[in-house]
Amino acid sequence: MNLPTGTLTFLFTDIEGSTRLWENHPDTMRVALQRHDALMHRIIRECGGVVFKVIGDAFCAVFPVAKDGLNACLQSQLAILKEPWATLPP
Repeated sequence: MNLPTGTLTFLFTDIEGSTRLWENHPDTMRVALQRHDALMHRIIRECGGVVFKVIGDAFCAVFPVAKDGLNACLQSQLAILKEPWATLPP
């Protein structure tokens, strides 16, 4: 893995409320996390970043240019909003 050097921008993500979702809907979360991870890896890479660590549903990435990190944040939020996630029972 080639990590950038110099002045860097870091991106840290986490899925809010995921522990409760894993406890109540493990099968749905397994599928959702696979899709989430694929989206995050693709977007971070396309925006010029490098994922240097994934912990559960949290991503740690680094960007050599701040605007690229910001673009990855925006693109990931838009992709997550557009994704047709499974509907959970009440």
